[in-house]
Amino acid sequence: MLTNPKEFGSYIKALRTEKGLSIRQLRDKTGVSNAYFSHLENGKRGIPSPEILMKIHEPLGVSYDELMEKAGYISAETRLELLPETIKTMKSYKDLIELVNNASEMFIGAMFDDPKEFKQILVNEVQATHADISREEMDEVINNPESMFEHLTLEEKISFLNGIIKDFVQQGIDPSEIFKSNSEKIDDNRHPVLFVPVLGYIAAGQPILAEEHIEEWTEIPNMWNLKENEAIVLKVKGDSMIGSRIFEGDKVVIKLQPEVENGEIAVVNINGDEATLKRVKKTENGQVILYPDNPNYEPIFITNEKARIIGKVVQVMFEPK
Repeated sequence: MLTNPKEFGSYIKALRTEKGLSIRQLRDKTGVSNAYFSHLENGKRGIPSPEILMKIHEPLGVSYDELMEKAGYISAETRLELLPETIKTMKSYKDLIELVNNASEMFIGAMFDDPKEFKQILVNEVQATHADISREEMDEVINNPESMFEHLTLEEKISFLNGIIKDFVQQGIDPSEIFKSNSEKIDDNRHPVLFVPVLGYIAAGQPILAEEHIEEWTEIPNMWNLKENEAIVLKVKGDSMIGSRIFEGDKVVIKLQPEVENGEIAVVNINGDEATLKRVKKTENGQVILYPDNPNYEPIFITNEKARIIGKVVQVMFEPK
């Protein structure tokens, strides 16, 4: 397990070097950008997501489950327990989080066909893994089975998925036919993929892509034909834009540009504070006003000469409520 970004980056570089690949050649084989690999190998990009590991494991000559272990997503013990069918299913799915969540929903749905059996399975499972659980906590799990999965780690969810697939295999059922991602129906060639940084905040006076701002990297369909460093994803804070169905915790794709059209939603730095997400209105006399889409907030009149538009919102990535 190499959860230290620098150690993991060195490990990836060693694999690439051993395969005799340049960063450019690795990019061509994976679709992951030069800049990403360069920063990854230097320990400046953190640990890649499971989806990125999926893209790079074969060109680097290493198995997906080994990379998952090295990245710290699963332990060596869990990796040894994974069935070949589980690894195959994980590799065939485009979104690992979606896969494990679907597995939990499938389990709950199937068990409700026999409520008594479902209750007993839940009781046995919870008691086996949480010997010190209280009666109140047990009742909550029984009455709200979804809560059983809410606080599981990714590794625990993968172990759970492995158990479900083991049951399918024993019944002679092909799990790859059961777990089919909706995204498999989408033509991957419709839009190329763009790797973009996910920012938790943007502080005034600092470069947009300052390392301390970047929490992770993600991939999005590049339907706008943008180049590297022309877009970011920003996590939304507060409820000032709920009128546009943009809520706390949602993520917005921002096209970086210094100007926006009248009425567009933009990310703006004002008065030396963090960036704010508002609708930009321009009056005939040149006054710029930032309007919230929530009547509980007042408009902001731009008076600071150092205020600047960072970019406009081109997509909202809604988080499930």
